[in-house]
Amino acid sequence: MKLRILTIGISLNLNRRRFLFLSLAGATQLVRGVTSARAEPSLKKVQIVMGEERLGLVPVDYTGLSYEAPQLYNPAYFSETNTSLVEAFRKLSSHGVLRIGGNLSDVTRWKGPNGDFSTPKQTAGIEYGKTYWEWKLTDPSVRANKDGAITPEAIRTLGRFLRATDWKLIYGLNFGCGSAERAAEEAMYVTQEAGDRLLAFQVGNEADFFGGRPLFRQKPYDFDQYFREYGEFVDAVRARIPKAPFAGPDTATNMDWVDRFGQRVGTSAVMLSSHFYAMGPAKDPSMDAAFLLSHNKRLDQQIQQAKQAVAHSDGLRFRMTEGNSCFGGGKPGVSDAFASALWGADYMLTCASGGYCGVNLHGGGDGLYTPIAIGENLSTELRPLYFGMQFAEQFAGWELQSCAVEGEASEGEANLTAFLAHKGKERQLALINKDGAPVEVQLKGAIGVHHAGHAMRLSGPGLDAKDGVTLAEVKAPSGSTFSVNGYTALLLRWR
Repeated sequence: MKLRILTIGISLNLNRRRFLFLSLAGATQLVRGVTSARAEPSLKKVQIVMGEERLGLVPVDYTGLSYEAPQLYNPAYFSETNTSLVEAFRKLSSHGVLRIGGNLSDVTRWKGPNGDFSTPKQTAGIEYGKTYWEWKLTDPSVRANKDGAITPEAIRTLGRFLRATDWKLIYGLNFGCGSAERAAEEAMYVTQEAGDRLLAFQVGNEADFFGGRPLFRQKPYDFDQYFREYGEFVDAVRARIPKAPFAGPDTATNMDWVDRFGQRVGTSAVMLSSHFYAMGPAKDPSMDAAFLLSHNKRLDQQIQQAKQAVAHSDGLRFRMTEGNSCFGGGKPGVSDAFASALWGADYMLTCASGGYCGVNLHGGGDGLYTPIAIGENLSTELRPLYFGMQFAEQFAGWELQSCAVEGEASEGEANLTAFLAHKGKERQLALINKDGAPVEVQLKGAIGVHHAGHAMRLSGPGLDAKDGVTLAEVKAPSGSTFSVNGYTALLLRWR
């Protein structure tokens, strides 16, 4: 049985999971947060102080999703006729970026008019790739046909999907077991069908790990060898498509490769890219909601390294093209629960404040951490992370400005982050409370002079909740001092 849920300007067919889109149903509610399962500690107090540093404009295409390339084995998925998916994409962002790639992209088959470019290496790679767990991130029909192929038909429907959603495309070419000749033909079809929606091609997925995969490359496999082979792919593609855009190096963790790539490519690439997973592996019992919502020093490090790479490049910006809460598919009860929504909102805004030009969160199929899951008959199921992404998307097109969270040492440090932005005469402030403790917030200076005229709240029944997660309008606080309950993200907007 399918349930139709009415939302602002959109309805989606959902089954099994019942989630709500942005709703005006909560417009008369007071600003409250999630009720924690444990007793609330004493109220902590912080002040939000506006800084003077401009952190940059959040691009309108900042929000993105990432999928495994074999999802294209089913042309009906990324298709304008898959209306529930089109609506989910459009509701998430009016100008997002779809990245096709993932670990499976290096073991995919392409079948065009000139055949499938079969070689012993590709045949071995496709066979070996059948053991990868990432097939769970594709729909059931793809999982049942791992000998399928990406075809011109799939690229045509993908192009129509991009036009229906008004999204752009980052397309990963098979670098692991593919060939430059195959890449050139595949890229030609992608360019024809995606048109001006093509943001960039990428050569390989996490090539910094190839040295540990004998099927792909032999040890040692360093950046210089990668860059030579990258150049061969680029030359082959540009022999057919002279202005084909490229990005890279799309590493798993090696930001030194990103820095060196930026220095070497000059203006022949359009963007720098790498990945980030907040925690893992999932089997580690310490990888829980508390860990996910704590301060992540590895993210601090990547942000600093990304800034360095950008500074060393010839005007390129950095995009996080694949990542999520927990590598290896996600942590049950965390990656598929409300904790991931709070994390996602905070993570995306932290990256935006760090100068990233975009974030593509990975998913697909019915994987634990996917923002949009595939239900029966390709129906669309929205997971909690989706709503955290919607919250962060409210900053697309806004200019970020520094602000500080200042608290009394005697109160203990509040696990609350704040993000301030302006657009014209409007200002908005996001407050994300990632702890069960309530926080009393006092807005200081210019942001505390006028009362907010608009407020939205991201909330759920509890950190482990998989249903009942909402992003809804609520009544704005009447003064410059108010309380934000535990496990709540609040957005205030005023002129």
